[in-house]
Amino acid sequence: MKNPFSATLILLLLFCLAPLIPLFSEKDLKLAGSDLRIKQSLEGGYHLWIRKRGDINSVLLAESTADPDKKEDSYTLRNPMYHPVNGDEKRILDGKMMDPGKLFFLLDSTPEIHEELGKAFHIFIPYVVIYGYSWSREGEIQVLDGAFLNIRAFAKNYADYSAPYKDNPYVLRVTQLPAEIVEEADTTFMEAAVASFSGIAEEGGGKALRSAGGEDLIKKIDQVLGEAKGSSLDLVLALDTTRSMKNDMPHLRKQIVPLISKHSSRFSHYRLGLLFYRDYFEEYLVKPFPFVTSLEDIQKSIDRVRVAGGRDIPEAVFEALYSS
Repeated sequence: MKNPFSATLILLLLFCLAPLIPLFSEKDLKLAGSDLRIKQSLEGGYHLWIRKRGDINSVLLAESTADPDKKEDSYTLRNPMYHPVNGDEKRILDGKMMDPGKLFFLLDSTPEIHEELGKAFHIFIPYVVIYGYSWSREGEIQVLDGAFLNIRAFAKNYADYSAPYKDNPYVLRVTQLPAEIVEEADTTFMEAAVASFSGIAEEGGGKALRSAGGEDLIKKIDQVLGEAKGSSLDLVLALDTTRSMKNDMPHLRKQIVPLISKHSSRFSHYRLGLLFYRDYFEEYLVKPFPFVTSLEDIQKSIDRVRVAGGRDIPEAVFEALYSS
């Protein structure tokens, strides 16, 4: 005869355990658009801030697509190289703390204070991210306008899967607009860009000049040509042809060739080169033209160029200078 107490005991255990299951999964891990801020950076990517809210204690960026049958892993996105924002972040995977010095996952468990969001996680996203491993699936993704970002929020620190987590998918939209025409020139420059261009100029034995654009740009070029010395001149015009040059290109079309003509008479021999450059992943990165002695050829090329693009990432200034 079966002991009736054993069956009763099992039944009671089942009733006691059942209420614990939803308590484990009911965590507030949702993120709204108002919980996010993203800003493009001269460092070659974006800074993403995610409000620390609800039960969220860590976040990471994962592939935007997942296997509906849950048979394939969804990999965490990584930076190909170390970056101080997330390069030292710790991660727990399969119950073990990973070595932070080898793989640079896009994750954060250490929130900071953001001026709009308050306490927020901070992730630096390079323009090209990698995922996966050589023994499984692997690849790279270009993070441009229209890219999908899957923000995975965790209830535990260090992106630990031993507690609930939730995927929050978003689409990245980035727009770069031309500078507005104002009566007084804006003399504020991004210091990182100024330092970078000044360093390039110094290494080449030259100097970097600041310009407010428009007529001031023509005056600065006039100043540079006026200081040129010697009996011969090799001049290369490297022109940004992204949409941000919309207000400056009419001045260049109208005045740059007459300006060069004015100074060229001082030299017994001169050659003129032209190069257009745009953003990465645009119609072209750099478009060089061979040296010529005809100002008419330079004028025709500048008249034909169309300014466009430039919504996502910084122009290829270094590639333009190298090609020049």
